[in-house]
Amino acid sequence: MANKWRASVEDAYWVFVRYSINPSDALTETLVRKITGIDKSVLATLITAQKAITTVTDPVVDNQIYSGTWTVKTLDPNPDESGNTAGSADIVQVLIKGFTTANPDNLKIARSRAYPFEQNENSWMYYERFKSEITSKWSNIAAANIEDEYDKVRRIFNTSEQHGQVVIQENHRYTIYYCDDGVRVFNYVGDTGSYYEPTLDATSPYYVNDRVLIDNPIIREAWYEQNGDGTYDLYRTLETTSDTAIMRTRALQYAGMTLISGSPILDDTVLTITGLENETEVVYKNARFRIGSDTYRVLGDSTAVGGTVTVDVNPAVTQATEDACDDNANNVQCFWDAL
Repeated sequence: MANKWRASVEDAYWVFVRYSINPSDALTETLVRKITGIDKSVLATLITAQKAITTVTDPVVDNQIYSGTWTVKTLDPNPDESGNTAGSADIVQVLIKGFTTANPDNLKIARSRAYPFEQNENSWMYYERFKSEITSKWSNIAAANIEDEYDKVRRIFNTSEQHGQVVIQENHRYTIYYCDDGVRVFNYVGDTGSYYEPTLDATSPYYVNDRVLIDNPIIREAWYEQNGDGTYDLYRTLETTSDTAIMRTRALQYAGMTLISGSPILDDTVLTITGLENETEVVYKNARFRIGSDTYRVLGDSTAVGGTVTVDVNPAVTQATEDACDDNANNVQCFWDAL
């Protein structure tokens, strides 16, 4: 009598078990299918063959095609001990939606943050700018493709035939991003016309998500991590720096730091200086000090009292000095060239 159990794995044998997806997260798409009535005498051979299959393209379930590339998450052989298939075995295969490329379908923003940093001008004043970082994550990329996809996103990727530039269309105008060192790009907006226009996708260096760009991006880092099912998640952090700088000041006081006292007026010829470490310091004629970019010369000997000295100076107080002292009263530093 011929054996009634199945001795092979065929598309026509797979039957539906379960399908699930979170509509707001396409990466959760899961398909479970199984084959029943497998001859136990060939089960080990079939398992060995199925273990070598890590991805399935257009899987068939109940003679229906579920399109796309799917990753085999788990493979579970089980004995059948009841019903019409008692004495045989089944194979249950859990498939999750997989990807061969980094593209908008498997892209999410893993992290977005902004933080200030200082551009120091001198001891009491600095400019504050903001850096913005956006980390993109592409999920479930097949192992065979991860190195190629990593190479695309870890550097500025030239998608046009025009060397050293990437072009997109934005608001019916063409934005050309010129690469200088392979990491930083600059943009120029020109009229519509003969410029090349590639598809805006995840291979574009400025791509974050749908219709979101980062101006003048720097690729801060790129990396990938392996998942338990053998697929990989790919990450890239783009950084940009704000153009607008905000001036900040610090209230400082410590030994040896000399500051302009009060708020001198334009064309004054007298300045009062505080903070001399030697409280009875003698400031001699022709001593020189700087306030910002202005250099002043002392016109006669003056002796400090309690670390404060009043001196006659040449030239007269400039507008720049007056403005600095008005904006930061008692916190504008003077730097001695010769005491």
